[in-house]
Amino acid sequence: MGTKKHENAPQPTSEQLAETVGNLTTDQIRFIVARQEHGTDKETAEAIGISPETVKGWKYKGVPIDEAVKMMALDGVIVASELRRRNLAKAMAVKVAGLDSNKEQTRQGVATEIIEWEMGKAKQKQEISGPDNSPLTVVFKLRDDSDQGD
Repeated sequence: MGTKKHENAPQPTSEQLAETVGNLTTDQIRFIVARQEHGTDKETAEAIGISPETVKGWKYKGVPIDEAVKMMALDGVIVASELRRRNLAKAMAVKVAGLDSNKEQTRQGVATEIIEWEMGKAKQKQEISGPDNSPLTVVFKLRDDSDQGD
């Protein structure tokens, strides 16, 4: 009864994955994400539009691609968070560019979104009516503590 080598290996931590991913280029991160869905490095490279030779070059230069692929399988949230962090400014630039749109509706929508992100949504008046659409009356009865039983 032997155990497989990888079963006894220590599992990488989220911190190790975050550090590894933080040192990769955007194309390298795209590769490790896509590698989860493809059988080989060559298939993965072709799927994301890079040369398989590029991947070989990364490995030759000591980029921890294989380690990152293994860690990604264990904790994809770390990789997704890194991609989000790297692209937040770009996404905001696209959103803010909407303020200069030729379409009034687009400008208004973007302006509203940005205002609500910063200041929250405006308070909305809520009208509640009874079953026959008449105004609803709420009566509060104050309790007299002396009416409580012994």
